[in-house]
Amino acid sequence: MLNLRKCLLGSTAAIFAFIEIWLFYLIHFTDANFETGKNLRYTCIICAAAFSLITLVIELATVKENGESVKDVLLSKSRGNLLRISMLFTLLADYFLVAAKETNNLAGVAVFIGTQLFICLHILANEDSKKWLIANIAVRSALSVIIVIVALIILGKGTDLLAIISVIYYANLITNAIFAHRIGKGGIILTIGLIFFALCDVNVGLSALDLLYGGFPEGSFFYNLLYSGVDLVWIFYIPSQTLIPLALLFPKKVKN
Repeated sequence: MLNLRKCLLGSTAAIFAFIEIWLFYLIHFTDANFETGKNLRYTCIICAAAFSLITLVIELATVKENGESVKDVLLSKSRGNLLRISMLFTLLADYFLVAAKETNNLAGVAVFIGTQLFICLHILANEDSKKWLIANIAVRSALSVIIVIVALIILGKGTDLLAIISVIYYANLITNAIFAHRIGKGGIILTIGLIFFALCDVNVGLSALDLLYGGFPEGSFFYNLLYSGVDLVWIFYIPSQTLIPLALLFPKKVKN
């Protein structure tokens, strides 16, 4: 007989993936107006956050079948609860950046740092090697310092708080993408999701450079990339927010 938890998680994941693929189609291949497009985009994030919480509900509802307790699920470092919290931060960040009537870039990026912080904690909590744990922290710290210095050099006097917190956020995103694979099968899925996340934010950063920090010459590579008519931000973002919660289906096997 199939394990009830696996059956419920698998069927829920299939429904979630179908919804995300359908929303991707509606956003990119239909002529939705601006307001409808915003609603569709935020719906993608609502679904991702909801799926991450539904997986927890399923695990809690099937604890007896698997010889566990509610405490086992809630306190286990390998069950992805920190990753679930990161999805709630993403939901809030995208409210400021996508769903709110007036976009608040500063608040959105600041909350996104929370997203990456909890993904970082998820990775560190599942790290068995002290050497890799130290390497993670060292790379994260060094990359944050380096990328802030680069931003200061490029932007000069135009550097502001939004630029600083944006590059710190991105340094943490990249570091998470580098080290997530060590969690196991779920970590590999998380890594791919974070790579899509990073590609999305490259395009967000280019748009910010063009609109807020000087702009690219017309006809240049980056100008043509930004104004190609393809929404590259959401081309990458929807897959990222589909894969990251799907990583919850593959918790790390805890050694006895």
